[in-house]
Amino acid sequence: MASDRYEWLRSWNQPVSYQVLARKWRPQTFDAVVGQDAITRTLRNALASGRIAHAYLFAGPRGIGKTTTARLLARALLCTARTGPEPCGKCAVCVEGLAGTLVDVIEIDGASNRGIEEIRTLRENVKYTPARGRYKVYIIDEVHQLTEAAFNALLKTLEEPPPHIVFVLATTDPREIPPTVLSRVQRFDFRPIAPDALRASLEHILNEEKIPFEPATLPVIVRAAEGSLRDALSLLDTAIAYGDGRLEAETTAKLLGATAPVTVRAFATAVIGHDTAAALEAIDRAARDGEDLLAFARDAIELLRLTLVLKAAPNAKPADLTHTEGNELRKLGEATSLDEILYVLRAFLEADALMRESPHPRVELEIATVRSTRRPVPQTLDDVLRRVDEAQREIRQQALVTPSATPAAQASLLSGAEPTAPRAETRRPSAPAPSAAPAAPRAPAPAPPTAQRPSVPATQPASAPAPGPPAAPPSQELATAWERVVDEVMKKKPTLGAVLMQARPSGVSDRELTIVLHGNHFHREMLADVANRELVVQAVRRCVAGAERVNVVAGGESTGAIATHPAVQAAIAEFQGEVVAVRPRLPEGEGQ
Repeated sequence: MASDRYEWLRSWNQPVSYQVLARKWRPQTFDAVVGQDAITRTLRNALASGRIAHAYLFAGPRGIGKTTTARLLARALLCTARTGPEPCGKCAVCVEGLAGTLVDVIEIDGASNRGIEEIRTLRENVKYTPARGRYKVYIIDEVHQLTEAAFNALLKTLEEPPPHIVFVLATTDPREIPPTVLSRVQRFDFRPIAPDALRASLEHILNEEKIPFEPATLPVIVRAAEGSLRDALSLLDTAIAYGDGRLEAETTAKLLGATAPVTVRAFATAVIGHDTAAALEAIDRAARDGEDLLAFARDAIELLRLTLVLKAAPNAKPADLTHTEGNELRKLGEATSLDEILYVLRAFLEADALMRESPHPRVELEIATVRSTRRPVPQTLDDVLRRVDEAQREIRQQALVTPSATPAAQASLLSGAEPTAPRAETRRPSAPAPSAAPAAPRAPAPAPPTAQRPSVPATQPASAPAPGPPAAPPSQELATAWERVVDEVMKKKPTLGAVLMQARPSGVSDRELTIVLHGNHFHREMLADVANRELVVQAVRRCVAGAERVNVVAGGESTGAIATHPAVQAAIAEFQGEVVAVRPRLPEGEGQ
């Protein structure tokens, strides 16, 4: 029993032989640094030419190579056998540097040595010459954690250090560093590692470690790492342990709280295929399994984005897709049109923004799913033209059945213009005729249909409705004057000017300008307001010759008739729209 206990204690006291991937695969040369080619090239050229700065600042997110590059720079500066930009890796200085025991490389944690006393100690120590190499390198990590007093104490030393001192400052938040410090260093901004480079690095490491893996596993880890190689290697270590030495897409996704790529692809297929039940079932399954629905939505958006790219550019080769995955997404895009994919992608992008703020994110996701699966299917141009031709044939048939409907009126209905002349004719009989006896002695000659609005005879009953607006289009001079009226009102009161844009001048009679308003009750109420009406009258007096008053006549009576016309109904059904307003079309050449 005692011997067993001794063996257990001896095994417990032995050092751990396993080294995590993030430490084992830390780059040992500038060429091995992933995704920072511009920075490593600049540093290598500076080392080869001897143009070494006295202070550098490495800024960027976590886990992308700032500290590693700083150590490589320090080893290269101290290496006694270096002939090029890379350290030799064999001399005593390089061996000590690899072991982390090089006395001339001082690494300081800015978070725990952030006070002015620590900086004063640093200022005293920089006076001493290096013990082994030509330089003494200070690497201050998370330098933005230093206090303001510590930065002020460091300024003079940072600007004019001894010739054997090189400072390398590393930070994840350069905005917290004072401008006085930034002006004294050479700054290098490290970027998040691109997904294709990150994926290639992971694949290389797995092949070198001889660990079996499914190719679909790597995109899951790459998305979770968010551009950080160190995070990706840490997640890879965890996934290998979870999978008992093997990487599988489904188990890795479950470990990371993400949705398996197969599940996301099935969900996208259901959405594209208008299968509402299957898509909602996928969301329900993800919610029951405790998956993050925000991550689920983001994965679906990314898959739809790639489908859109491959649909719009079939020969494209996205870096984060394998050949097999690309073919599967191309096949998914074949089942629908590019406009439908755009509609679905926009719906899920809006849902993603709403889910972040909504107390019920699942409801927002389900609403977007139902909207996407029940989306209107766009018709082809040939289909639309065929429907228009059918509407034209129906118009011609109606013209034959109803002789009173003139071809001009039918054409105006098809183009969306208001048939003013027929409407004036149909309105005229609605007014009761004046008494023949009193009106005979002074009845003027009958006015043609295109005449200006006649005065109401004195013997006409007060309850008789006013005649309809004149059918004749306004003259070029009157139309130009009305445009000036609208512009003037628009400058003073834009909302009123927008209402006047819905009106059309009819003519001037007895110093009164008659305008036909094509709009709803809101527009009529705006013009009925005393202040608004006075503003319009003043503009009319200045711009329209011979006009002192304004008479507003409603011109929207034909909207209902036009909305029920077969051509309009076909357009509404085709484009899922509605009739908002009916405006007359100006004659050719007018308003130009």
